[in-house]
Amino acid sequence: MRIAINNGHLIDPKNNISEKFNIGIENGKVVELSKDILSGDKVINANDLYVTPGFIDMHVHEDRIIDGNIRINIFEKLLKMGVTSAIGGNCGIGIENINEYLKLVDFGFPINYGTLLPHEILRKHINIQDRYANLDNKNIEQMYHFGKNLIKENGLLGISFGIEYIPGIDFNELMTLARLGKNRVVSAHLREDGENVLNSLGELLEIGRFNDTHLQISHIGSMAGYGQMNKFLNEIENKKEQGVKIMCDCYPYKAFSTLIGSAVFDNNYIENHNFSYEQLQIASGPLKGSICTKEIFEQLRKTAPETLVVGHMMLEKDIDMAILNRNTIVVSDGILTETGEGHPRAAGTFPKFLKEYVKEKKLLSIEEAIEKITSTPAKILGINKGSLEIGADADITIFSLDEIEDQATFENTSLPPKGIKYVIINGEIALIDNEILSFNSGKSIRKFL
Repeated sequence: MRIAINNGHLIDPKNNISEKFNIGIENGKVVELSKDILSGDKVINANDLYVTPGFIDMHVHEDRIIDGNIRINIFEKLLKMGVTSAIGGNCGIGIENINEYLKLVDFGFPINYGTLLPHEILRKHINIQDRYANLDNKNIEQMYHFGKNLIKENGLLGISFGIEYIPGIDFNELMTLARLGKNRVVSAHLREDGENVLNSLGELLEIGRFNDTHLQISHIGSMAGYGQMNKFLNEIENKKEQGVKIMCDCYPYKAFSTLIGSAVFDNNYIENHNFSYEQLQIASGPLKGSICTKEIFEQLRKTAPETLVVGHMMLEKDIDMAILNRNTIVVSDGILTETGEGHPRAAGTFPKFLKEYVKEKKLLSIEEAIEKITSTPAKILGINKGSLEIGADADITIFSLDEIEDQATFENTSLPPKGIKYVIINGEIALIDNEILSFNSGKSIRKFL
């Protein structure tokens, strides 16, 4: 089927295009760009709308396999935000049977999906359960060879670490396993946030000195968003000038989310940061919506460690600084329970980003904003996404900037946004005005070197 998109304002940051253009799509690819009105089996009138490459969310936490099938939840939310490609396996955590997961994706999936190799599954492979355990060279080599095979066989996009979640990772383990990201991506949730974030950044930067890889620092708002952002971003810029390949990502919210039982909260985290327990909100389970107390916090840590909590602790000025920085892309870091509980970023990130930073605050041009969620993440990953040039994958998002608005809240995290008019994935119309027409237009994203 041939699809024609006429009268839209096309933005293609990779090719420096921002003007009226009409697009022809056939066999899953962009086949024509013209100033002339185009015809097709399906014709979309994009008058007063922006036509851009599909949004790429480089940091998600994927839905799980249940009873042999992927229980679709977060991927549906991403599609409704205009996301056409998402990357999982972040923060060192993710699915364990990667081969099975990617095969299920290729049977038909709401969006395109690729994954990093999560470090945690390498430790599980050698039966290391203690997150504070330091490993010897023999164990590290076992993990390395297992991980090398997984990446090679499945075309994984790199490796990710959740250093704060597994504090037992020492420099030897980190450096050795980071070699798996050669010519790919090494993504990391740093060891510590707040006052110690610059030391944690230094640890990761050492990898860039010895490994030919792209370093991607995860969700810097929740790492340096407590007054350290300016120094943090300056250090990133300094290292880039010295030749280190490094970028950051951030979501446009001043509240983080994680499991209450994670190592983040070990060692008196709340007291050491001068936070209060009342800044934590329960995001899943029977107490969902409740404000935390020390008693509730300690009880849930013992009895329900998988409970998601939201921490309302980050500074708005730091988040703005991060989002606007040229070395930062925008991601959702979306994570939801199987019943859809969690943080509104899973359903609101990209419309919120466009609404607040382009339409309301006017801190970014529409072209700068689209670049952060299309061509730049595609370039980092080294994939054929994020542009609308002839021959590019026909992943396209069409939206109204006048109408764009996130509706998801901390009380109702799943409300879909407004303003996303059409989403096209691999040449198929997957969504019109929040109505999903196809749940199987997506394919796996793999990188074989």
